[in-house]
Amino acid sequence: MKGLVSVIVPVYNRAHLVAETIESILLQSYKSVEIVLINDGSTDNSLAVLREYESRFPDRIRVIDQPNQGQIIARNNGIKRARGKYIAFLDSDDLWIENKLEWQIPLFSEGVGLVYGGVELINEYGDTTGFDPCDAAIQGEIYPQLLVKNRMTGGSVVVLREALEKVGVFDPEFSAAENWDLWLRICKEYQARLVDKPVVKYRLHQNNMSKDVALMQHAKLQIMEKHCDKKSPDNLVARYSKMAEADLFYRLGVYYFSQEQFGEAIRNFLRVMVISPFYEDTPVRLLRSLLGSQGNRMLRKFKKTH
Repeated sequence: MKGLVSVIVPVYNRAHLVAETIESILLQSYKSVEIVLINDGSTDNSLAVLREYESRFPDRIRVIDQPNQGQIIARNNGIKRARGKYIAFLDSDDLWIENKLEWQIPLFSEGVGLVYGGVELINEYGDTTGFDPCDAAIQGEIYPQLLVKNRMTGGSVVVLREALEKVGVFDPEFSAAENWDLWLRICKEYQARLVDKPVVKYRLHQNNMSKDVALMQHAKLQIMEKHCDKKSPDNLVARYSKMAEADLFYRLGVYYFSQEQFGEAIRNFLRVMVISPFYEDTPVRLLRSLLGSQGNRMLRKFKKTH
């Protein structure tokens, strides 16, 4: 339907939070919106909350009730039922800024398949803890840059329905980073635009999947195997594919450094040095890893004193 935005919200055991999420969509200043809520086999009172909203707003809200299959299948099932020209996504613990769609929808012009925006970080109580702004340079034809790292929080993204019909929906083969995979497929075919201010409130809590380091690193390997090509005839794709590999080892090095596993940190930072010697702050990180536990304690004490 022309101008209509379909918002896909998978829900699993979020009875205590999902009403606030739904309200943040209903309060959008852009009014041509439908909400597709997918109850993914919740064992709490989530379905009752969703049904209550469906009864109050039958023209705007539809509920899909399914056995638990995970959020990837839930989102894909929601997309099948969506009627909008544009498809947006929101997790059931996050919130939208009131003007999000009003800012984003006008940016869809010829050749644009995806519009994203910045993020306001909140804690489990809804208090603001920080901001994750966009890089204003990451718009237009961004497929090569997007190979290195995911630049987009799912709740900030709106995509053209036509783009999903062309490249497909979320890939259930991914255990995580399925968002990143989809954004890559869209940005390979279309341009991206951004709103350089927060459009979504992303809730940080202990259950965030992005805190599972092993899972996210495995997901990054999946992304690299599927999308990266260091021998590509496209020089940009080849260069950023190498940077993606450097970024993987860099982040592993940072993780091991934080755990004071300095031997593993050194091995990974040396891998980065071979690929891209000055990637991020790799030389400094490598030096600090070589200092070991005692050396870093002395360095922190020196910095604190001086």
